Amino acid sequence: MRTTRTRTTWRLAAGAASVALLAAACGIDETDDAADIVPDEDADDDAAAEDEETAEDDAADDGAVTDGLLGELQDAGSATIGIANEVPYAFEDEDGNVTGQAPEIAYVVLEELGITDVSAEIVEFGALIPGLQAGQFDLIAAGMFITPDRAEQVIFADPDYCVSYALAVPDGNPMDLTDFDSVTESGATIAVLSGAVDEDYANDAGIPADQIELFNDVNAQYEALIAGRVDAVGGTSLTVIEQSEANPEIEATDFFLPVDADGEEVLGCGGFAFLDQEFRDAFNDVLSELQADDTVFDITTGFGFAEEDVRLAEDLTVEDLAG
Repeated sequence: MRTTRTRTTWRLAAGAASVALLAAACGIDETDDAADIVPDEDADDDAAAEDEETAEDDAADDGAVTDGLLGELQDAGSATIGIANEVPYAFEDEDGNVTGQAPEIAYVVLEELGITDVSAEIVEFGALIPGLQAGQFDLIAAGMFITPDRAEQVIFADPDYCVSYALAVPDGNPMDLTDFDSVTESGATIAVLSGAVDEDYANDAGIPADQIELFNDVNAQYEALIAGRVDAVGGTSLTVIEQSEANPEIEATDFFLPVDADGEEVLGCGGFAFLDQEFRDAFNDVLSELQADDTVFDITTGFGFAEEDVRLAEDLTVEDLAG
């Protein structure tokens, strides 16, 4: 569990100290005749109103005065993220800790919002949006690509990374695969993740249906490749690199950009997904601050993302990607 010190406590202590200093500076003598002091009721009312307004402002600064889902999460101090167990985006490590580019950013942002206890639900990638809609978790922190279709179902924060695409092939690349067109022309069978953009990419590229094998789990794709049940796996360049480095039987092709149904190249950029607008806006505001001070940059590049791709995401908004 992560903890954070609130600024409200500091302000109250500082306010008490200021009162003490003010009393000394004004030379107030506790032995003065109290009867000579006539209370100013209007002044008292004004002071009470000012104190109440200041308290509300302080609480708002600390993210404590909110309604809806965000307020509930802040009151509880806890939230649940949904992930799909894909390295390096969001995964459970050997010690059972949930880490990855998206969870590590989420931990920092949520802490700034006063949410310090974060748990995770691991589901198949295609179950992330349905799981969010069913209330299984409070946000998706899985590095999900922002697309117009998905933006009709969930509310995305601005992107925090972009990444190119690649194929994983057997060592030596015996079928000389380089992109989706080469898969079609060679008659190769490609494994893609069901419910992910990979499925759309393969279909938009015109790969025949009998050459596409759908999988619900990332690791299962690569097990099928190593076993020779498929000829290639499509995925983001980072995932393909991670898998090829872990498995000497396979290698990664050069990076490329898929094309959409209109023949336009597509650069995938990912972000966090929500159902609650207020929660998303508050999260997005903190995310923007953490991008400005390079916290997001440091976390993301620490998981192998290219510096230029992280910088590219900083200049984009969800509207650029989702319309």
